[in-house]
Amino acid sequence: MSLKPLILALNRNKRNLEILEKILGKEGYQVVGVLDPPELDSEIEKQEKIDMVLMDISGFDKSIWTSCERLRIKEIPFLILSPHHQRVVEEQGKIEGAHGVLVKPLVVKELLVLIKSLIDD
Repeated sequence: MSLKPLILALNRNKRNLEILEKILGKEGYQVVGVLDPPELDSEIEKQEKIDMVLMDISGFDKSIWTSCERLRIKEIPFLILSPHHQRVVEEQGKIEGAHGVLVKPLVVKELLVLIKSLIDD
């Protein structure tokens, strides 16, 4: 039995998490949604294998970069979702090891292509 690739999704908005779970679930991914960085850290420690993380940084303070650093150290690929196109977010994301920054609203096809490229690497 093959397991579905696991994606952790961080988003403060529970409805957005439900939408992501639905979209990605239809594409054959298992999605675990978390509402804050401590919950993300807990899932990272709990899960045996995490294929990637989607991090919506909307509404979080600068401490969110600590979670990004943990992902980089654990070699878990991640994408940052940002409410605005900001050079500082792109630069900090690169420093912390993000595999890309997507500006919301998301283009589902673009998101799926990026996810597939990260998981299939």
